[in-house]
Amino acid sequence: MTTLTEHQRVAIIMTLLAISIFLTYYFHAILMLGTVFSHFFYIPIILTALWWEKRSVPVAIFLGGLVVVSSLLYQPELLTLNDYGRALMFVVIAFVVASLSEQLKGREQEVKRQRDLMQRYLDVAGVLFAVIGTDHTIRLVNRHGCELLGYREEELLGKDWFDTLVPGALREARRRAFDEAIARKAALPGQREHPVVTRSGNELILAWQDTVLTGDDDRPTGIIGSGADITDRIRAEEGLRKAHDEANLYLDIMTHDINNANAVALGYADLLETTLGAGKEREMIRRLKAGVDRSIEIIQNVTTIRRLHSRETATKPVDLDAVARAEIAHHPGARIAYQGRSVGVMADDLLSEVFANLIGNSVKFGDPGVEIAIRVEESDDQVEVSIEDTGPGVPDAVKPTLFARFAPGKNSRSGKGLGLYITRTLIERYGGRVWVDDRVPGRPECGAAFRFTLPRSGRRQKPPAPPATSTACPLVTARP
Repeated sequence: MTTLTEHQRVAIIMTLLAISIFLTYYFHAILMLGTVFSHFFYIPIILTALWWEKRSVPVAIFLGGLVVVSSLLYQPELLTLNDYGRALMFVVIAFVVASLSEQLKGREQEVKRQRDLMQRYLDVAGVLFAVIGTDHTIRLVNRHGCELLGYREEELLGKDWFDTLVPGALREARRRAFDEAIARKAALPGQREHPVVTRSGNELILAWQDTVLTGDDDRPTGIIGSGADITDRIRAEEGLRKAHDEANLYLDIMTHDINNANAVALGYADLLETTLGAGKEREMIRRLKAGVDRSIEIIQNVTTIRRLHSRETATKPVDLDAVARAEIAHHPGARIAYQGRSVGVMADDLLSEVFANLIGNSVKFGDPGVEIAIRVEESDDQVEVSIEDTGPGVPDAVKPTLFARFAPGKNSRSGKGLGLYITRTLIERYGGRVWVDDRVPGRPECGAAFRFTLPRSGRRQKPPAPPATSTACPLVTARP
C-alpha cells in the first residue's frame, strides 16, 4: 500500500475544504436552499483527525462556522438550532476521531518498536533466522541470513523458500516435511543438517532447528527457523575421517608386516638357540629374542590404544574370574597364586589388557623366581583386585607418576610406560581407579602391590562347580 507524503495530504485537505466552501455557496447562493450538504464536511474532518489528530479541531470549527455564517448571510430567517447542533457535532467528531487516531498510532508505534527491537536482536545474531509462512513464502529474514545467502532482504521476502534456497534434489522432501510439521503443529526436535543454496550457486550446510508459530486462534501461521553455517566443520570432519581411515590403513599394514617379521625372527632365533651351545652366542640370541618380544609388546600397545580411541564408553557385565584365568594361562612359566573367585564386574573386552599389563610387568621386572599373588575382594558396589609380587618393588618417589604416559619406570629395564598408562586409562573408563602400594607396608624393596577397583555388576554370578578333585576355592598356580 502506497503511503502519502505530507505535501500530498495537505493538498487533499485543502482541496476538500475548497469543495466544502463551494458547496456551501452553491446551496445557499445559487440554489437558495436552507439546507447545506454538510455530510460531505465529515470527510476532511475525519481525514485530518487520522493524519494529524488534534489539528482536526480547527478544521471542524472552520466548517461548523462556515455552515452558521452562510445561513446568517443568505437566509437568516431559516437559521435553526439544528445548524448550531451540526456545527457542534463537527467538533465532537473531530475530538473523538483524533483520540482514536492517537491511540491507534500509539499502538502502531509500540508494535513497530517491538518489531524493530526484535529485528535488531535477529540482525546481531551470528546465525540465519527466517520465518516461513504456511504458503512456503519467506516472511522475515535477518541481516546475517541475507549476507550468508548472498541476497538483499527485499530479494528474499515473499519468495518461495524451497524454490529459492533448497537444493533441487531435496526440495520436494523438505516441502513435505514442512507441510507435515504445519499439520501436526510441531516441528522435528533437535538440530539437523539442512543444506541451502546461495545466490552464487554454492551449497551450504546449516545446523538447523525450527518451531511452528501459531496465531491467537492457535492455528499455525508458519515456521521460524535458525541455522548456523557448519559447512567448514563438516568438510573438516570429512577430511579428518578420511585421514583417520588412511592412517589406520597404514597402521594395519605396518602391524601386519611387523608381526610377520617378528614371527620369522623369533622362529630363526629359536632354531639358532637349539644349535648353539652355552656361551656368548647363546646370550646374544637371548637378547635378540628379548628385542623381538619388546617389538611385539609395542605393537600390542599400539593396537590397544587404537581400540581405546575407536569405541565409545559402553561397559557390560564381565566375568572377572574368566579373564584372570585366561591371562594366567599365558604365563605358564611364572609362579602365580590365584584364589579363584567368580564375580561379575562392569567392563568390556579390553579388561584382559589390564591383567596382561600388570602380570607381565611383575614377570618382566622380577627375578627369575618372582612370586605373584592375585587377590579379589568384594564389597557392595565394587570389586578390588590386587596383583602382588616379590620383585624389586616401586620407590616412593616413582609411585605418583608411575601410571602417567611415558613416565619413567621403576628400574633401568623399564620401557616407555605405555602398558601402565593403558591400564589406568581402561580402569578409569570403567569407573574405577588404580594405584600401587608396597606389598609389605613401608618396605618398597619387598615387592609391589598393584591394586585396582571395578564397579560390580548388578547381578552376582554363580560360581562354576569345581572338579571332583578340587577344593571349594581352588588355588590356581602356574609353575615351571
